[in-house]
Amino acid sequence: MEASIPSLLLVLWLKGLLNWLVVVVQRHYMIRSFSGFFCISLALIDSLLSFVLTAIFYLQDFSISGWHFTRYHVCLLIQIACFIYAVLHWPVFLLVGLDNLWTLSSSSTHTSRKQKLTYIAGVGLLWILAALYVFWEPDFVRLLGDDEMHQCELFSSPQSSQVLVALLLTVTCVFLYSYAPFEKWRVQVFLHSTQQSCLVCLRRAMHTFLSTWASFLVLMIISPLLQIDLHAHLQLNVIWLCFVNSFFVALALCGRSITSTSKKSGTITDGFCSWYFCFTFGANEWNYEQQSSDRTKLKH
Repeated sequence: MEASIPSLLLVLWLKGLLNWLVVVVQRHYMIRSFSGFFCISLALIDSLLSFVLTAIFYLQDFSISGWHFTRYHVCLLIQIACFIYAVLHWPVFLLVGLDNLWTLSSSSTHTSRKQKLTYIAGVGLLWILAALYVFWEPDFVRLLGDDEMHQCELFSSPQSSQVLVALLLTVTCVFLYSYAPFEKWRVQVFLHSTQQSCLVCLRRAMHTFLSTWASFLVLMIISPLLQIDLHAHLQLNVIWLCFVNSFFVALALCGRSITSTSKKSGTITDGFCSWYFCFTFGANEWNYEQQSSDRTKLKH
């Protein structure tokens, strides 16, 4: 896709403002998880990149410590950024999932200083490894643009659509399992009380997740259908990271409902979704739903 440099700079600044808006509004939750620390790092890097590119564009031709910069380097730097951002979708997706599964499987909800330092180190290492991977790839820089016309040709990340497909398949499988009309067969053959409770938690989790993120999910689905091209730098943003974090919180809490022996119910929030789960009483609610459906059948 080809974009003019002024419009590209405007979009980059708007993305940076949106990133910081979400980070500031959700600041109490950003320092509790890996996804939150990565959101902060992404906002910082986006802001720094926008400032540097804008300075190069308006100064046009200058030198710093022997380094000569022209408007040519605006396209060069944004393409390098696109290459780095393009390889981060799957690593971030998997690391956010592992972090939520590990954190929510434990009884403690407090993030210690050691955990925060681990998150900071992990985020920094991830950015460094992504940059090294890109620079070690042969012919990674393809400056496609016209310096006289102030045009840059950018590209999108295939990982973004791959992650979306994996997420949609997971949500579909959860729905098919939790709402499939096989309750009696599952109870007689496989399910125990904790597994019955898990069915209720699966339904609650998917309902909570989709009721919060339905519009964003629809936008992600229809964008490729409408041929709306977003380059790799825009595809990786704070809203997308929060969306992925909520998805893995839902899956982690469903897994926790199977293994937890606690008789207490609790409310957990990730800043966007408020998850309310009754681990023990979920089975009673499931049985109540079954009894209600049986009574309805008898009346008819």
